[in-house]
Amino acid sequence: MCIVMQPAAPYMVKLLCVPVPLSSPGASQPMQTPCVHVCAIDERTGLCAGCARTLDEIARWAQMTDEERRRTVLALSNRQRGAVRAAGR
Repeated sequence: MCIVMQPAAPYMVKLLCVPVPLSSPGASQPMQTPCVHVCAIDERTGLCAGCARTLDEIARWAQMTDEERRRTVLALSNRQRGAVRAAGR
């Protein structure tokens, strides 16, 4: 998976490729990824503009346990609400 990182200057783009396995080994039905295919990492927050995950969370998703994924997904809505409030200032 390649992710576009947007530095502070809007005309600059940095491409970061992260290997992401398609499924967890031995998992019957892993939790679906929150990815919405809008992959752009905000350099200030370190969060994806589409799903609000960090690069580490994106890269580790396939290796996470269902409990780790559940905690991550629960944190995403708070992150997204915080980003909306910060943008409205």
